[in-house]
Amino acid sequence: MRLPRKGCRRLGGCALPLLFVALGACGGGSGKKGGDIDPNARIQQTAVREYMAGARLMKSSSAASSKRAAAKFERALEIDPNLWEAHYNLGVLHRREGELRDALQDYKRALRIQPNARVAVLGLAEAHRALDEAGAAVDVLEAYVPKHADDVEARLALVIVLREKGDYDDALEAAREILVRDASHIAALLEVGRVYREKKEYDVAELVLHKALDLKPGAAEVRNELGLVALARGDTQLAFVEFAEAIRVDPKFTPAHANQGSVFLLSGDYESAAREFRAVLDVNPDDVDARVALGAALRGQGNNGAAKVEYDKVLRAAPQHPAALWNLAVLLAEFLDRRAEARGYFERFMEVAPTGAPERARAEQYLKELPTPNATPARKGKKGGR
Repeated sequence: MRLPRKGCRRLGGCALPLLFVALGACGGGSGKKGGDIDPNARIQQTAVREYMAGARLMKSSSAASSKRAAAKFERALEIDPNLWEAHYNLGVLHRREGELRDALQDYKRALRIQPNARVAVLGLAEAHRALDEAGAAVDVLEAYVPKHADDVEARLALVIVLREKGDYDDALEAAREILVRDASHIAALLEVGRVYREKKEYDVAELVLHKALDLKPGAAEVRNELGLVALARGDTQLAFVEFAEAIRVDPKFTPAHANQGSVFLLSGDYESAAREFRAVLDVNPDDVDARVALGAALRGQGNNGAAKVEYDKVLRAAPQHPAALWNLAVLLAEFLDRRAEARGYFERFMEVAPTGAPERARAEQYLKELPTPNATPARKGKKGGR
């Protein structure tokens, strides 16, 4: 049982930007005589040093490094509250941990200081998107894109959230704006193909994707999309062929491995599913979604202890990861007979799960049925006994 996830591409790209503050305004030109140092410049430089230390720590994805990085950014903001980059990077860290509401506030604080900070705009839109708040994500991007007509990445992000919101005509129009500027923009063509796939106009989707393939022969990402179209048609065999071709072209192309693994998972071939998700983790050990899916495959094989190990790894790295919380709660309740312990994970899941997640209703039902940790079990014995 795995929560559906958004596409592999984050709106702002998969890399976590580490911003560096320009120091040209510090020192010199202060009007001080001789070797005097402007106190304000010294304060700013101290804030920047704390920020830079946080940025270095942020390169590691370990929970301990993330915590230390956050402390550095918070210290920088105590010194200089207008350091918008520190707010932004706190948002990235909260997003990494699955703390989406906190990430929203961090990005908003960054934008109050620097309204045109594109990375914060993209980060805010992505956080809304991860919370299934597509309308809010669209609002953020539609306020930004008209003022930055040549920002193709932001316009592509708008295409994605419009598509996910179901505004297909607007998504196609936004994609066309990109293609007018660059007719060979593969990512825009892929989005057009996705729109038509979701509209169930599969012939048109394939036509667009084959055009992309003509522009970029052998592109793994295009083969992967063709596999998704085949899957939507119900042609599992062709989907396997396309995913396998994407993997052949680029053995490290993780979306194809993940899609192949998801098909194996749904078909009940848990051993093959585990193999594909391990292939993802070989390339990116920090892919928490792949680790959750690996846990589901291990549970399908009856290896419940190993599944719990994978979910625990995810929650150490991202304590608020909704899919890991859900899967671990179900594992404890249904497979490990640790129902009282499961309750806490269902409660945490309800705190962080997207509003529209279908598992929320099932979690509420579990919470009605599961014992509280301090509940006294009913005594068993003969009628009338003590």
